[in-house]
Amino acid sequence: MKGLKRIVVVGLALCAAVAMITSASQAADFVKGVLQPLPDGFPNRPIVVMVCDDPGSADSIYAMSLTEVAKKMSPVPVLLEHRTDFGDLGNWAALAYIKEQGKLGTDGYISIVGTQPGNMMDLFVIDMKKEIGMGLEDYNNVVFTEFGPYFLVQRANAPWGDKLQDMVAYAKKNPETVRFISGGASAASAVAMYWYAKELGFTFKEIIGGSTDARTLAVAAGEGDITVTQPAILLPHYQAGKLKPLLMAGSEQPPAIWASVPNSASLGMKGDPYGTYRGLVTIKEVPDSHRAWLAQLYSAAAKDQGFVSKRQQFPALTVKIYDSAEMKQLAQNAWDFSLPLIREKGAYWADKPKK
Repeated sequence: MKGLKRIVVVGLALCAAVAMITSASQAADFVKGVLQPLPDGFPNRPIVVMVCDDPGSADSIYAMSLTEVAKKMSPVPVLLEHRTDFGDLGNWAALAYIKEQGKLGTDGYISIVGTQPGNMMDLFVIDMKKEIGMGLEDYNNVVFTEFGPYFLVQRANAPWGDKLQDMVAYAKKNPETVRFISGGASAASAVAMYWYAKELGFTFKEIIGGSTDARTLAVAAGEGDITVTQPAILLPHYQAGKLKPLLMAGSEQPPAIWASVPNSASLGMKGDPYGTYRGLVTIKEVPDSHRAWLAQLYSAAAKDQGFVSKRQQFPALTVKIYDSAEMKQLAQNAWDFSLPLIREKGAYWADKPKK
């Protein structure tokens, strides 16, 4: 019996070794500009990039540009789908939907456009595990390909002037009167605003709006005074003379078009983690080899000069490849930074009395 046990143990070890070798061999090469399928046949049907927003939104414009290139490099069609029916749970509901699609989802045929740290903020205000059975561990980063810092912006012709110090001075003299169009505590841009206001010592009147595009449009239309937005969304309103940028997140130098705008680091606000990392996400059940194949395809598409040129039309936007491990660390940093701010607002779900 001892000999039989030894054989079983050795056999199991050999099986594990073979499995590791097989997994490591799951790699693909480009042949004449087209990424070849994996040895296991993936993909053998169309792959889908899903945008959980309207056509023409920031995520939509990004996805259209990326898939336009990726479809030329893929051995199967790359389809773009817009979905606006996932409600307040946003991309988390979309990930739950992907999981419900069976092998179509678990094999990796569907990805969504995701943003960090924005998508994580929902987990502060909603017990996502209880609501839809999803949590941080279900968020499987495929690859992220760009970063854009947040901009604090105001409406044109504001009564206090066009500079950050003017707005801050007015807000201090008139507490809780400057109208901040906010995404609420589940929006990273709002959490960034909470931090800026705390650091600069002023208060505002928070008005909850819709998507980032909608909130920016509301301020451009004069229905609010300030908001925090992304450079791609800010640009057309700035060019139309409707918005004025006051502050850029982070420590990088502002682009030439907004050279006079201070960054948060220059004002002594160190460690600003806020902005928009954008890329593709799927569910944790997708095999690592399939996720890596998708990352290889979309990374190559993001390095295409045509794609890079389109994205760099938006000031302050940096096209750069961030792999899955990098994004996990970036998200964790933002989580650690944001949680105290969320708790100060009394919005962290775990701190609320149990019903």
